Amino acid sequence: MKKVEINLNELLHHYNLSLNQLHLITGVRRATLSEMANGKRQRIQLEHIEKIANALEISDINEIITIKEVNEE
Repeated sequence: MKKVEINLNELLHHYNLSLNQLHLITGVRRATLSEMANGKRQRIQLEHIEKIANALEISDINEIITIKEVNEE
């Protein structure tokens, strides 16, 4: 089975940012960013992905989202 993952923790580390700093830059709620970073968000708004991409000057969505194979057990 495949699962969509948001690479937010990796991006924060790469850009040396905290969740709070990303919140201030993007305007996306801190709680929403935290849920995205921890894989607890079931629905993701494209507007949030766009805001993150604009804030970090990312042009390839693959830097933000990946599809991984997970084993069902």
